[in-house]
Amino acid sequence: MSPISRGVVRFDSETNRKLSCAVRPDTGDNQAVVCKPDSEKRVIAVYSKFCSSPFGQLWSTCKIKTIIHECTHFTDTFNSEDWVYTDKASGARIFAENHPDQAIRNADNITGYIATFDGVNLT
Repeated sequence: MSPISRGVVRFDSETNRKLSCAVRPDTGDNQAVVCKPDSEKRVIAVYSKFCSSPFGQLWSTCKIKTIIHECTHFTDTFNSEDWVYTDKASGARIFAENHPDQAIRNADNITGYIATFDGVNLT
């Protein structure tokens, strides 16, 4: 089975060549990426930082929320955008109050709605 057909793959230059869009190189700060034009393939490329991220600390950045965030980008789910990144409920709320038309399709706002729970740790 080729890495591109597995769904979640570790980002590398070979995977990047098989995606239909140019994605950011691994800077050490980014967690994961999808190519919206490849939505039917459901490929999520994870970067090195994802591997050391906590599994399920739902009040902050964690593996579960990263995967949810990336899945919201697929065109047949939410077709979301990354207008603003925030792992805090207060930041998502402020963005929503000031940009309601964008917040409804902002990946972190959708992720926060689905999976932000103060003090909940699924590990």
